[in-house]
Amino acid sequence: MRNDLYEITGRRYDLDWLRVLAFGILILYHAGMFYVADWGWHIKSDTSSETLQYFMLLVNPWRMPLLFLISGAALWFASKKIRPRELLKLRLVRLLPPLVLGMLVIVPPQMYFQILQAEGVDLAYMEFYRLYLDLGTDRFPSQQTPVGLMTWNHLWFIPYLIAYTAVFVILRPVLDRAARKLSRFRVPLFLLYLVPVFVLLQYGLFLKPIFPQTFALAGDWYTHALYFTFFATGYVLAGQLRIVRGLVASRWHCLGLSLTTYLLLALLHGGVIFNTQGSRPDWIASLLIQYLNGWSWLLTVMAWAATWLNRPSRVLSYMNTAILPWYVLHQTITITLAWYLAPLGLNIGFEALLIVIGTLAACALAYELIRRHPLTRFLFGLSLKTPQRDPAEKHQYDEQGQVGGDPVAVALTDPGAPIVHDQQGQGQCREKPGADNGVQFLYRLKAQKQAGHG
Repeated sequence: MRNDLYEITGRRYDLDWLRVLAFGILILYHAGMFYVADWGWHIKSDTSSETLQYFMLLVNPWRMPLLFLISGAALWFASKKIRPRELLKLRLVRLLPPLVLGMLVIVPPQMYFQILQAEGVDLAYMEFYRLYLDLGTDRFPSQQTPVGLMTWNHLWFIPYLIAYTAVFVILRPVLDRAARKLSRFRVPLFLLYLVPVFVLLQYGLFLKPIFPQTFALAGDWYTHALYFTFFATGYVLAGQLRIVRGLVASRWHCLGLSLTTYLLLALLHGGVIFNTQGSRPDWIASLLIQYLNGWSWLLTVMAWAATWLNRPSRVLSYMNTAILPWYVLHQTITITLAWYLAPLGLNIGFEALLIVIGTLAACALAYELIRRHPLTRFLFGLSLKTPQRDPAEKHQYDEQGQVGGDPVAVALTDPGAPIVHDQQGQGQCREKPGADNGVQFLYRLKAQKQAGHG
């Protein structure tokens, strides 16, 4: 049976857009955490909303799995040009500086405001910061982490991504064999749902009760099983043309199932169906709904992104580089704005709008300053030299269908950027007239596969 793996002569813009979308949702989600009722966060508004929970449930099951899945897919593309150990070294060079900077400089204000609200103390920031740097302090025991008051808070994604990349270096032969075997079969859509959900359900049944999520890296086995599975799945699925084609063709079915399972999840959250604290069958059913909903949304957003978003854009080019500094900065900005706006007694909707707009504006301004200086570029995980514009942004392909640009520089600027060049650079891409962008995308992949790898 023919091997259906493919290599893309250029960039998967749909995956880039999804990463930008996921981080954009993260900003809105963290702003919502200030107001949502009954969900713990670093600081909370005096005005809370239970209704907001249902809006946040729309994205909560899949926003972080999507980031790990895309990061895994990025490795599949980048590993075609760079050896796995080199990828790990490059990822360490790019991601360790912002992690250290974040823990020492950017995250501390979050813990400061958290202590002020939770402990009700009058504490100067510099006095707090001295305690923060003292890893052996016993002050504020209810706020302690494994290393005193120091924490990485929202930056937990970075050490987890580094750890999974290290594991990938060891497991790459296994993952490559899995990808090759998968490419030999036509996978029915129902199996694309059934197998991953079954695996996730085992994690929920056997790991989650024993290892609740801590995001402390060490001993966080349920979280590792969950997110490394998405990471590895992204790697294995990245080159599966048949699956991409099937998702695009079934995108309406995927959307329907996602909305149906979201309705069930909302009913479950509201206590209308199944008692999660009751019988074991009810508990298993509730876990099944949660995992099916999360995985269904992942397939849905990938299908619709491949349909409509596989196109270059100046905004996308800008955000691909900006997204890591924005990610590092955004939560501290959100919490600081919320802390100082809350006492003003503003209309709650207007206050929330100011927090979101203020976070976006401050991130944009900070990035413009960061990207202009080599030292700040290094500290925030950017390349020391600004990468040249990808000619694909102008929709210009050469006569062989090959796109310019440096796959190494862009692929490792942020947590995962899927770029690779066809080793042969052959195969003219012909798009079918009248087809939408998703269908054109599939025609390009087919033409490239036949011409360059047939």
